[in-house]
Amino acid sequence: MDIKKSLLLMFLALFINVFFFDVGMTQTKRADETFFLSGAVKDVSWDHKAIVVNNKKFLITDNTKVVDQKGNPLKRSDIKNNSDVAIDAVAHPNGYTIKVIVVIMDRGV
Repeated sequence: MDIKKSLLLMFLALFINVFFFDVGMTQTKRADETFFLSGAVKDVSWDHKAIVVNNKKFLITDNTKVVDQKGNPLKRSDIKNNSDVAIDAVAHPNGYTIKVIVVIMDRGV
């Protein structure tokens, strides 16, 4: 009888862990993992603190570096709709936070 109770208790503990505590093989990025993205800016917020690139919202903070393709510093106001950009960002609870944004002024074609 004690073995049945022990097995039942272990089964319930496993059931609770698996279904209620979200353990498993999730594919989320770590908070400090940087990723790269490039594309055209589809929308810029009025205060230049957020942009939309490839249908993803990116937050621009005071720590975000804004540069051109030669590394020259730019202002946030230099980011406009349809600007080509390259972004290094990290996952954030409210979207993505940009570490570095490169505004491509001249493609050189």
